[in-house]
Amino acid sequence: MTWDWNYAFEIMPDLLVGVWYTVVVTLASSAIALSLGLLLAILESVSTTFGRAFVRFWLEIFRGVPILVLLYMAYYVLPEYGLNFSGMVIGIGVTGLVYAAYSSEVYRGSLITIPPELRDACVALSLSPSVTWLSVLIPLMVKRSIPALLNYVVGMFRATVFLFAIGVPVLMGEAQTAADRSFRYLEPYTLAGCIFILLNLPFIYILSKAKADHV
Repeated sequence: MTWDWNYAFEIMPDLLVGVWYTVVVTLASSAIALSLGLLLAILESVSTTFGRAFVRFWLEIFRGVPILVLLYMAYYVLPEYGLNFSGMVIGIGVTGLVYAAYSSEVYRGSLITIPPELRDACVALSLSPSVTWLSVLIPLMVKRSIPALLNYVVGMFRATVFLFAIGVPVLMGEAQTAADRSFRYLEPYTLAGCIFILLNLPFIYILSKAKADHV
């Protein structure tokens, strides 16, 4: 099969639509993952033994079950119980929950590395627990977690390819649709791969800068 430039230009608008959906899913799921992961790490830290076990149970579920299985379960099982959501909402929600579990471990690891003397200093200064968390612990947790969290943002960007399985017109979905419609696979998949590489370059640059700043 030879490369057809006319066909490549013909399908490019559809692929750009897929780029838009890919970026939106990545940003929305990242917002859920990074914020919910931080909340889960804090809850696990301040909860009782039962509370920590409960949080750990849900974290292991979302980390242990493949994301594609969770997408299918949410897309096909939830409507049986009257919960009808679009594929876009389900894709963002599932991706965000899965990576929130991973992000939580990063935040928790950062919290463990904070010297206990710092908490003692907060107590000595009569800081309330809320002020200690909001003004001291959480900023340190976030700062120390940035390089690893950026890796997970890249992971969410790559995980968008799974969403075409539930009908979300992400980049991979648009490439698959174009290929199935024309029975030409060289151009759609090659263009999709090149676009993924180009979109990934800013992440690589930001990640390298963040790692350099943390050395």
